[in-house]
Amino acid sequence: MSGERVSVGLVGCGNAGRNIHMRLFCQHADLYDVTCCADAVPDAAKALAADFDIRAAASVDDLIGDEDVELVVAATKPPATHRDVAVAALAAGKHVVVEKPMAGSDAECAQMVAAATAADRVLAVHQNRRWDIDFLAARHAIESGAVGEPRLVRNEYTASFEGSPYDWGIHLIDQTMCLSRGKRFVELSATFCQPDASEGFFTCRLRTDDGVVHDLSMLPRVDGNAYLPGTLPVRFVVVGTAGVLYQQWCQRPADAFGKTQTFAAAQDGGLGDLPQVSAGLAVPDFYERLHKAIREGAPPPVTGDEGQRAVRAWELICQSAREGKALEVGL
Repeated sequence: MSGERVSVGLVGCGNAGRNIHMRLFCQHADLYDVTCCADAVPDAAKALAADFDIRAAASVDDLIGDEDVELVVAATKPPATHRDVAVAALAAGKHVVVEKPMAGSDAECAQMVAAATAADRVLAVHQNRRWDIDFLAARHAIESGAVGEPRLVRNEYTASFEGSPYDWGIHLIDQTMCLSRGKRFVELSATFCQPDASEGFFTCRLRTDDGVVHDLSMLPRVDGNAYLPGTLPVRFVVVGTAGVLYQQWCQRPADAFGKTQTFAAAQDGGLGDLPQVSAGLAVPDFYERLHKAIREGAPPPVTGDEGQRAVRAWELICQSAREGKALEVGL
């Protein structure tokens, strides 16, 4: 049973569905069998079905009602479309993966989590940037104690991007929550370059209940001007009682599949005992762990509760920026 393939129905046949999830499922053909797909644009579903030799479902309801489908993947846009697909699929007894951000609001996330609990099914959020090598290196530096007790953790993304900052910013929020080592955030302040937070960049500062400051920033669209000559931008800075780690950007979105990089240990100084940290940027760990969650009852790679917490943080970031003040939070 543990090695049995999971049958999959894919909802959303655009870029994320075709170029991310289908590519990952092809890499994990021993674990998953994608049998059908659906899209609000029928021609998109037909095209993907023809390319991968699967069935194009007549509708999302048709896909969810397919008794052979065990896992429904919602790779649709905008995030507000995830709730209806997930709740219907969970009610039909399916396990569910939703693309990030988990949903359009904290309230929608809560409905999804409640539906998963009621159905006793797995609900996972595809926060794939948890497997980026630069993030893993920063996480290792904190969790290994190599920098001592952390005092300041900076998570900064500087590169060209398109769309709302919510789409990419949710990655930074999720990463920062992982780097907080399970601590509660008690204070939050944020600033946007646009009052409605619909475009541009933002900066945010969060403080945990043990006094550690976490800065996260999504900086303006640039076209190369943010790069220092001869080096890559710094993605993470971890300041601790025993040292400081400056972790450079270790991947490009174009390298997100099938590439492995190594974070080399420092040769001298307080971080010289850091071992090498290697990771593939294809995020195969997500679907490997998801298979164990479905077949063996292991924890999902990213839970619905974690996805909801990140969305709630985004709402508080928007509130702080809109009101122009720091907020006391229990996050």
